[in-house]
Amino acid sequence: MSRLTAEELQNLPENPDPNIAEAGKDVLLYLGKSGAGEEEEFALVGGQRNSTIEMTAGSLDGSHKGTGGWTTAIPGMKSWKSSFDGLQIMGDEGAQIMEHCFRYGRQAHAKFVYQDGSFQDGWAHVTEFTRDNPHDGIATVKATLEGVGAISEITAAAEEESADPEEETVDSGEG
Repeated sequence: MSRLTAEELQNLPENPDPNIAEAGKDVLLYLGKSGAGEEEEFALVGGQRNSTIEMTAGSLDGSHKGTGGWTTAIPGMKSWKSSFDGLQIMGDEGAQIMEHCFRYGRQAHAKFVYQDGSFQDGWAHVTEFTRDNPHDGIATVKATLEGVGAISEITAAAEEESADPEEETVDSGEG
């Protein structure tokens, strides 16, 4: 048996099925750092372990005598929030932005970037910010970002945007 060449290895077949699950480790939270609109720069929140996006709608009772004794729930006001937790990284710009927004009641522009460069973004208040510093473990940061208005639908990445999750800043694109 012979060894494959580097070129042969580069040309291995790829699965054409686009229905492959997204790895949560590849979804990263960034916070607005400077600029506005298409010129806005975002800082990666470092040490990420989890950043959920939870969207809910209040439940309104639309029941009446004609519903056969069953309640009829109708969605009411919608909201979103993100619960973040990660490692405490000293000097991390994203965590600094998060804490500053908490301390001074400022809104943060949150952007959740997926591996393919697509993203969701929205404005939020940081309503909880916790530093956990155990004597026998890693120091962590936890925060809750509660939406101010809607979070965008997942927006496809612009062609000129990089889908590299290792970059420290990303352009905001459209949304």
